[in-house]
This record gives sequence, structure tokens and C-alpha cells, in this order.
Amino acid sequence: MIGIVLVSHGALAEGLKNAAEMIIGPQERLIAIGMPPQADLATLRHEIEAALLQVGDQEGALVLVDILGGSPANIGLHLAKSGTEVICGTNLPMLLEMLTQRENSTLQELASLAVQTAREGVIRLSGQPADEDE
Repeated sequence: MIGIVLVSHGALAEGLKNAAEMIIGPQERLIAIGMPPQADLATLRHEIEAALLQVGDQEGALVLVDILGGSPANIGLHLAKSGTEVICGTNLPMLLEMLTQRENSTLQELASLAVQTAREGVIRLSGQPADEDE
């Protein structure tokens, strides 16, 4: 099973983890790391690397970060250069799909699925046709 490390500014990662577990139940090999306002980036990097070791195995692990250009993503970029799969723009539909598909996917398949699901999960409801039953 592919491990997942969620990293965000503040409590977003823990909130995503809690929401996912509310919907699909407790998850193994899923760690949430929230970056405090005055975070030491070297400490955060070591925390992420330790989490990867904790959740990873021969199938690997993914790092999901909240936003491109932020400190978690900048650390993720460094990790990506050494071969770690890192995805920016984490959202709940993405996380749910990954958690339900990670046992039957390769690391590369899961990373591609994450990006596809995240894009499909952003929908403008006001642009949808009205349901005539309402």
C-alpha cells in the first residue's frame, strides 16, 4: 500500500485527514503535517522526511502539499529532485480517490490519478443546469 504524507500551512493537512477518515474510515500509513506560522524550514523538511520513512515501503509514498510556491511545496521540490512523488494543490476529492485506490495502483498511476481527480473535483455549481424536480 502506498503511503501518503499531507503537508500544509496551518491545520489544513490535519483537517483533510480528519475529513477523509470521517468519510471512509481510519487510514493506515497516512500522516498529516501542519506548518506553524514561524516554522523552521529545516525542521519541517526533517519532519516530512521522517514521515516518508514511516509510511513508505517498497511501493513508495506520495507527498501532497497545499499550494504551489509555499514553503511545503518548496521543500517538496527538493524531495521531488531526489525521486519522491510530490503533488501540489491537494483537495479532498483527490485525497479520497488516492486513499481508495492506493492498494491497486503503482506510485506513478496514483500520482496521475491524483492530479486528474483534483481537476475533476473543482466544479462551478452555479453553472450547472437546474434540477427540474426541485
